[in-house]
Amino acid sequence: MSNLDLKKGERAEELLRKYFLSIGYYVLRAVEFKYHGFDITDIDLWLYSRPSPISRERTNVDIKMKKQPQALERVLWTKGLQKVLNLEKCIVATTDKRPDVTEFGIEHDVLILDGNFLSKLTSTERYDDKRISEEEFENILTLLDSSSYGGNWKQRYRKSKAVLITKLNFDGVNHLLDDIQYYLERVATSENESYGPICRALYSSISMLLILLDYSIKDIIFKEHEERVKMISEGIRYGIDGKDQAKKLLSMATTLISSFVGSAPIDNTAITAEVENQFKSIPAEIIGNHFSTTQSMKNMFHLAIAFEGLAFGKETVRTIDLEFEMKSILGVLCDFNSIDRKKVIR
Repeated sequence: MSNLDLKKGERAEELLRKYFLSIGYYVLRAVEFKYHGFDITDIDLWLYSRPSPISRERTNVDIKMKKQPQALERVLWTKGLQKVLNLEKCIVATTDKRPDVTEFGIEHDVLILDGNFLSKLTSTERYDDKRISEEEFENILTLLDSSSYGGNWKQRYRKSKAVLITKLNFDGVNHLLDDIQYYLERVATSENESYGPICRALYSSISMLLILLDYSIKDIIFKEHEERVKMISEGIRYGIDGKDQAKKLLSMATTLISSFVGSAPIDNTAITAEVENQFKSIPAEIIGNHFSTTQSMKNMFHLAIAFEGLAFGKETVRTIDLEFEMKSILGVLCDFNSIDRKKVIR
């Protein structure tokens, strides 16, 4: 599916995606927002930026390319979604050219990209055609569903995108680490035909992982290196609730088990020790040591954009041909999952 085959709204979303990428944003398109399994809405574009080492900005973008775009209503809807998701900014892109719409947006702290802006954007050939669209990317993943690897690759990808709006923390980091393990294992055994599509899925997941890490460590950037290693490692082991909460839940669980088994002897100490050993067996320091360095934290955001670019590039880049820093990240993820680097970086 080429960009010419896309619907009008889809083409506009792709064009605006390229625009925001060109000015330095990390961009996800068509992000599902669900609540307890119920579909609420799709976010046309989700933007992420890093204005400074200690600040991050997340923005939801609503895009309407209709003759009657109901722009004023979209301002209210988009502002409400921003509040629900606890984002820093929101944008409405509309074909409406009325100054009143822009004024209404200003009053409610909503940036309006009006019809005049969109007309200029669509009338110029300012962006190259080196990217595939979201639809093309998902079609590639769908081909893997019917391959020997099986599984619903497209749904896995969509769930990962959704994590960035609902779990932008270490719980989200762990979700992406699970996905990355899945992809690494398949890259290591893939044949020529499936190698490229799996690499795309891997690169996309690594890009999202880096955004999750970048946001999760923004408050610890000025701490000592050893403290940063500890906090990242514990985040990976215990999630957002942390070590203390994990111990509390474990204590409650063992007490509950004891109450059910009655007079039968239960060694709560042994159970607790075994669970704690399972936590400790997670080699979280491998990731903590790599991503806690000043240089890694500085480059994380830009590397996320670079990996996203590889995932959506017209041509697949082999893992062996990655830039040094990107190859290093891939190696760290292989080590974390006890996967032979040579089987993946080839």
